[in-house]
Amino acid sequence: MQRGVAVITREEGHMKEALLYFNETKDYFETRLAQYMACDEPLLTTLEESIKYSLYSGGKRIRPLFAFIVGDMFGVPRERLVSLACALEMIHTASLIMDDLPHMDNAKVRRGRPANHVVYGQDVAALASIGLLTRAYEIVLEDPDLPDHKKTLVVGKLANVVGINGLVGGQFVDLKFASETMQYPTLEYIHNHKTAALFVASGTAAAIIGDASGEQIKALEEYASNLGFAFQILDDLLDATGTVEEVGKSLQKDKGNFVLLYGLDKCRLLVEDYTNRAIDAIKIFQGRNDRLIILGQMLLKRKS
Repeated sequence: MQRGVAVITREEGHMKEALLYFNETKDYFETRLAQYMACDEPLLTTLEESIKYSLYSGGKRIRPLFAFIVGDMFGVPRERLVSLACALEMIHTASLIMDDLPHMDNAKVRRGRPANHVVYGQDVAALASIGLLTRAYEIVLEDPDLPDHKKTLVVGKLANVVGINGLVGGQFVDLKFASETMQYPTLEYIHNHKTAALFVASGTAAAIIGDASGEQIKALEEYASNLGFAFQILDDLLDATGTVEEVGKSLQKDKGNFVLLYGLDKCRLLVEDYTNRAIDAIKIFQGRNDRLIILGQMLLKRKS
């Protein structure tokens, strides 16, 4: 009995340490993100407001946090990771602004507030999205703490994730096949490129900065890919069962999703299955993977 109590206490200690780390890292990230987005040109005031409206709208910052966790595993100081972390959030936010536009998903609510284009118009929203994408590359390339060859590798990975073989390709397939009954291969393609790809890049880019081995990068890719799928399936579950107030965004805008394909019960099982696969993939980091495990468990329980 005493042994069982000790195990629980140790797990609680890991959870407490991880939550403290997550909160401290998020605070540091928010401060640095604001510094990267400073603008003193009066003519761009409305564009700047539009960008900040979405960038500071209460996002979970999962991708930056993942990058910081991975970098910490390889002994990389967070000062060398912050440009990557901020770039990831800029890309993610840009994709959300673009997704919500009338000619895309035509969503009216994002993170519990009117979507960017509803407040600022489609023209300004589109420019805000493009501005965030280009700023993401810019801050990595200007980072004095990253050697040039690492900058090239990181920006190349980010550009690939955004482009035709990433977010753009995934969104295209999502749009053009929306009127059809989607089968698993099409749905897998969409979410591999729209959701999982950026999550994978968050971990692998940080691992590249930390000089990880090929085997280690592969393990992180598998973790991130599976967790990205769990995240998306849970998103579809929340879309089907939640309210706009609870989830914080317009619902049932995605014509193809896992709930329509498999039903609620199987999707709940799939979320757990993909999360377990993610955690199994990082066993090679035994002894320093606690934060990644807790991150996966936290995402499994999210309500928005």
